[in-house]
Amino acid sequence: MGRPLKIQQYDAAAAVPLDQGYPNQGSLTAPVGPTVAGLSATQFLGVVGGGSTTATTATFPRIVVQVNITLASGSAAGSAAGYIIRQKGAHKYLAADTTSRTAVVASNAYIITTVGDTDWTSTGVANAAVGTTFTATAAIANTGTGRVNLIGTCILSDAAAPTNGNMSIAWMQNDSSELYLSKLTNKFMLDWTGGSDSYAAADVINDVRYVANFFTDEGTVIKSGTTGAANVAGQQNLIAPAIIQNVTS
Repeated sequence: MGRPLKIQQYDAAAAVPLDQGYPNQGSLTAPVGPTVAGLSATQFLGVVGGGSTTATTATFPRIVVQVNITLASGSAAGSAAGYIIRQKGAHKYLAADTTSRTAVVASNAYIITTVGDTDWTSTGVANAAVGTTFTATAAIANTGTGRVNLIGTCILSDAAAPTNGNMSIAWMQNDSSELYLSKLTNKFMLDWTGGSDSYAAADVINDVRYVANFFTDEGTVIKSGTTGAANVAGQQNLIAPAIIQNVTS
């Protein structure tokens, strides 16, 4: 359905953003890309994951998710806002809970968000830096000025408040109420038309495809390799865009 999700980053050493977004509508010329209703010249089709960095702006948003990370004990951390670190499978992502934590629990996994004055070597981190992920080898009762986010592998689900080990990504189309997607790549998403929380092949084949973006849910996009004629049974030539829930900081 598309390539794995890009992850927006910022290279502090070079002072440049990486995978910040995609070529905007103003930079495209026919027939390279369609003109999409509701998109301005500075906006684009496609979405990116990643945490909060200097790269995230109103021009270049990033996906926001809801996660419920499984702790090393097997219990749930609880539903919380989060972000995607990387895609691990068709419906699976390594994600972080945005709660800023000042304590580390042995065997839980974390990402460093502030290095601070924490002795990271005491929990198994040899070279601490913002963005370093690790599984704690020992507890730290108080990290001082250092901060971490809890991380874990989560599977997409059709729920506003996902259960243990799951996550959800909200989207909207035609000014609908908030819905949740079943699959997401760089440019496309699937809904749950085939069956809520079902990944059975017989159900997935009925899920509806949309063009993923941060800006518009108006109009249609011509599917590559088709005539662009009206959709008919068994042939989708035109794909509607959907807005993926996002943040600008």
